Amino acid sequence: MPLRHRRKRTAEELALEVYGSSDEDGGSGFESAVSDEEEMFFNGMDPAQDDPALAQPEESETPTEAQSEAAAANKSDGKKQSSQESQRWKNVDEDDADPFHHAFAPSRNPGSLLDHSREYSPLELFQLFFSLEVVNGLCSNTNKNAALQKQKGKKYKWEPVEISEFLKFCGILVFMGIIRSPRIQDYWRTDNVWQTPFVRKVMGRERFQAISWSFHISDPDADKENVKKEKADYDNLAKIRPLMESIKFACKAFYHPRRRLWIDERMVPTLVKSGMKAFLKSKPHNWGYKLFVLCDSATGYTCDFKVYGTSSPRVTSHGLSHDSVVSLVDPSFLGTGYVLYCDSFYTSPTLFRDLYEMKIGACGTVRENRSGYPRTQENGLSRTSERGSMRWIRQGPLLFVKWVDTKEVSICSTIHKAYTGDAISRKWRKPDGTCEARKFHLPAAVKSYNKYMGGVDFSDPKLQSYTTRRRTYKWYKTFFFHFLDMAVANTYVLYREQCEVKSKKTMTYIDFRRGLCVQLCDAKVKVALPKIVPMDHELERIAGGRRVCRQCKLEGRRNDTSWQCARCDVPLCGSAARNCFRKWHLDDKVKVVKRLHLKKGVRSKGEVTVTIE
Repeated sequence: MPLRHRRKRTAEELALEVYGSSDEDGGSGFESAVSDEEEMFFNGMDPAQDDPALAQPEESETPTEAQSEAAAANKSDGKKQSSQESQRWKNVDEDDADPFHHAFAPSRNPGSLLDHSREYSPLELFQLFFSLEVVNGLCSNTNKNAALQKQKGKKYKWEPVEISEFLKFCGILVFMGIIRSPRIQDYWRTDNVWQTPFVRKVMGRERFQAISWSFHISDPDADKENVKKEKADYDNLAKIRPLMESIKFACKAFYHPRRRLWIDERMVPTLVKSGMKAFLKSKPHNWGYKLFVLCDSATGYTCDFKVYGTSSPRVTSHGLSHDSVVSLVDPSFLGTGYVLYCDSFYTSPTLFRDLYEMKIGACGTVRENRSGYPRTQENGLSRTSERGSMRWIRQGPLLFVKWVDTKEVSICSTIHKAYTGDAISRKWRKPDGTCEARKFHLPAAVKSYNKYMGGVDFSDPKLQSYTTRRRTYKWYKTFFFHFLDMAVANTYVLYREQCEVKSKKTMTYIDFRRGLCVQLCDAKVKVALPKIVPMDHELERIAGGRRVCRQCKLEGRRNDTSWQCARCDVPLCGSAARNCFRKWHLDDKVKVVKRLHLKKGVRSKGEVTVTIE
């Protein structure tokens, strides 16, 4: 019997299936209704900038009346529709004018702003983001929340949490990100196969779960006043705002980005039914809480971020894609002459012109249905255009480029010339089925975009690898795990900058997390490690005969050996069957030995040495 073909569900159906009418936490402050604008966001469009009717450009050169009204509605598109119709797409052999570049004038020295004369440990770098003041506030709010839970009848043992204990709690979360187990309880197992003795020595299971259950970021007393959503001063991010603002301040305080920046959407994965969730089909995790993030393209350092909420008010009529960029790119903080790279969700002629007036260049892929995009089809690319074909149009500081690779790519820039002679090699399939390498024209904007959007590939995997995220129904706890991962990732960038200044070898990211974990859990915690013989002790052959093995004599037997420890000058058996050399140096019972020295051929008693335990 043939299988029945399932109808593809719409974005609204997916949202209604995942969203719930009630939040598990009861305090996120986000509604669950799915509006038409949200459905456009699910499809990667901005309602204020994109026209769905123009998603597939028509063959006609004259735009429709609806298209003309949509373009005229945007006051900052810079060019009237009639002037766009009179333009034509130019070929690669037609010369373009050199764009004007703003001088790079950062407000502070780019890179790490720490004191380069001293060396910071991983824990000291981490405490730049989770300072003692921040941790003290988290401990205070957690203790208050635990008292409220006890009043409600929650039955678990509780003692007030202190700063040192909370740092150990964070250290265990970092450890859990490196060594994953399906359940929290598995980290406290005592069987020989699956046990993790390090976690048991740091903190007990009941204590760890009690802190996790009672954890709270904001003041519970202030949460009681922030309950009426109809109030004008209602804050839907109140439960994460204290920690969020502290992390944002620290991100800006100790590092200044270099010239090239990128902005992108970052997903904090979650499967909890909540109206705060968003859907992004282009991300590995489609459903989750969405953040707009500004990062340094060279290092992947998170410079600033903004949490997106479906009920967030619109600042201007230009849409979310425009307002989110303008809110993150602040010339008073950054300076001028920066270059911003972004994807097609943010790129618009309106945004790039506003950035150009702020003395900030921009480059990014662009949608052809975006308001202000040239509508003319004269000399444009067709579906039969060969690979490597390109067309371009310049409108003042804006450059629009179309280029054919495996598919047609559209890009907009205010810092590039249309074509500077670059080429790219691609495999070309011949009619007989064989392949050969051929070179094609490569627009300068495409080359630069592919190069400097690489910071996305550095930052996001760092947050997803060894993440501290655990499954929880509390939305603010999910954000805490992400803020913790963000702090560790930024800490590692500062550590690499420090090693580069001091010309020291840099640890890998996982080794850095391991070192940070040990320091958070207190370095005084002793873990049973396998004993090894010190490197400065080694066997050497005795000159002039054999002597009585000292280890065998201690064990009540006599054996002659031709080997001795070169440093201790003690005769010891060194065979594989009877390795007295290892026993002598690792036996805890041997504390003090008398060492013999040979001086001018006379054997005399010398100094007393203590063996290592």
